[in-house]
Amino acid sequence: MHRHIREDIVRRVGALDVKSVLDVGCGSGENLAALATLGRYDLSGVDISPEGIELARERVPGARMLSVLNVQEQALPERFDLVMSIQVVEHIVDDMAALRNMAAMAKKYVFISTLAGRMRASELLTGHVRNYSAVELTRKLEVAGLRVVDVRGWGFPFYSPVYRTLIELLPGGPPAGATGPLSRIVARVLYQVYRLNWPRRGDVLSALAEVPT
Repeated sequence: MHRHIREDIVRRVGALDVKSVLDVGCGSGENLAALATLGRYDLSGVDISPEGIELARERVPGARMLSVLNVQEQALPERFDLVMSIQVVEHIVDDMAALRNMAAMAKKYVFISTLAGRMRASELLTGHVRNYSAVELTRKLEVAGLRVVDVRGWGFPFYSPVYRTLIELLPGGPPAGATGPLSRIVARVLYQVYRLNWPRRGDVLSALAEVPT
């Protein structure tokens, strides 16, 4: 699923007239590394985890700035053409404060990817505090002072509901960080199956919003 999201980010960001990009909740830098393959962006990232930032520095050595930041509490003084946050806001208690801070750091666009649909038990265990609907995400972005220009889903039917429902049947829930040969085979199979998902429909929800001029 995350590989498909990264491919979508590369396609959609590649279609925008932007140079500087900030990834909020960049973790260990996978999304920044995907954008770095295009070779035309001034990339930065922030994350609440110092350990994540250290990993991101190793993964994306060409990034201009990588630093620790709690986006619920503060914004950087600098502004970026695009501020993106990928599968993060569903973990943030005060998401409105976070969205306002993202909007304050954006010159042109804010791009959010998150999860919709019924909350699964495994998602609660991994720190989700909410899942969104398209209407709710749009409203919150507008309250943050942005103008939403595109909202779409992805993942129907094979990621959600099929995978999200079946994974709940595993005794320990979804495997965390499994990297063995079987896990790699399963990941490759799922990647190909997910290519059959319907376009623009599903519970992986993304929204592109503009900063009003």
